[in-house]
Amino acid sequence: MAKFIHKDRQQKGYILLLLFVSPILALFNILKLKNNRDITFFGTLFFGMIGSLYIYKEGNDGFTHRTLLEQDYGDMSLSEFLSQSYDILTFNAGEGTTDFYLHILSFIAGSVFNIPELLHVLAGLVLGYFYTKSVLLVIGDNLQQKKNYILMGLIVLLLLIKSISALNSIRMWTGMWVLFYGTYGWAKTKNIKYFIAILFSMIVHFSYVVIIIPVAISYLIRERKRILVLIYIISFFTSFGFSYFESFVPKSELFESKQEQYAIDSDEKAERFEKRYSDAAVINSKKSFYKGSGQTTYTDYSIVGLTIVMLFFYLKKESDANFKFLIAVGIGLYTFSNVMSFSPSLQGRTKVIAATFLLAAAIQLQFTLYKYRLSLKTKKRVNFGFICFLLSSTTMVLYQISFILQGFSFFFLIFPELSWLIGDNDFSLREALDFLK
Repeated sequence: MAKFIHKDRQQKGYILLLLFVSPILALFNILKLKNNRDITFFGTLFFGMIGSLYIYKEGNDGFTHRTLLEQDYGDMSLSEFLSQSYDILTFNAGEGTTDFYLHILSFIAGSVFNIPELLHVLAGLVLGYFYTKSVLLVIGDNLQQKKNYILMGLIVLLLLIKSISALNSIRMWTGMWVLFYGTYGWAKTKNIKYFIAILFSMIVHFSYVVIIIPVAISYLIRERKRILVLIYIISFFTSFGFSYFESFVPKSELFESKQEQYAIDSDEKAERFEKRYSDAAVINSKKSFYKGSGQTTYTDYSIVGLTIVMLFFYLKKESDANFKFLIAVGIGLYTFSNVMSFSPSLQGRTKVIAATFLLAAAIQLQFTLYKYRLSLKTKKRVNFGFICFLLSSTTMVLYQISFILQGFSFFFLIFPELSWLIGDNDFSLREALDFLK
């Protein structure tokens, strides 16, 4: 027993050392851990380390966050912090930081420690915790189970999509993993800590005040399978203008500010948004195929195809409770996204969140596929559907890898301390690869 404890401590010490020598090697060792508590601990530290290796380049979200932090939080007093906190919590912060989560992180990094780059370290720790806990919820007790190539492909997608790359925008995708952890944990256990996590997602990003509504509705009608599927199908041919929802929007500075930014509520704004997207289409046409359309191809086509395969199992009586929850919330969110044409930004983000639930549903289905007692012919057809999904997701994989290569320091590979010393003169993994050519 003493020998086992010694070996366990030695392994943990080795991983901790690797985080400061080579984060990429540390990651491979973290993935080999068998204890959920250890995976959570080191997974959280890994994301914190990755946050310290974020590359600030003009134009990316992280650069904007740091710039605003330097402008607004460098000499912010505690009384100013509390006053702005009150405005945020009462939905009256029309300018500056409007999410309490970013407000707290910015104050700690900018005012308390006066280290702006600490923002992404703190954000990495929070993201790392909820992301790691979410992945463990999906895999559950199947951590050591032998996995076929389809299941491994699905897990790789889950590990890659909106994981490290989520550190760019800090709030939106951290909020997604907080929401996922809270809702799925609540569905499985009804433990109050998961309900608190659901509420926390709204603090991380304001938009989850809205997104949580279709999540709750989908959860409540998850057993009304045919109705939910019918609504999902109809949503592809239906959309609503802002006027349908305007009367439900509370009157406050924050809501008015968000409406001005993101909602198409007039012909003038419709023309403006149309021009913006036509300009974006021209820019994307000049990019590589996976950068220009990798994410939209995945959310608009690949995920829809995967969902069609999974609906066959969702409508069966023997469908697993966890699978029913994940696919119901996934198609509920996708339905919501389809009808939200008046807010393209919210529409696109909600599709990505829906895709995350649906991908998790596919993994859960793979774990429980044996319960359906499928014929060999049916199994081959189902496997073919999953293979087509994985192949069509290649563009999304390339898009995520490209984003990581451009957004994080070369010292992700070795000696991350050098990145801290170099500061703004740091160079990305992509720049290092281009140099070596």
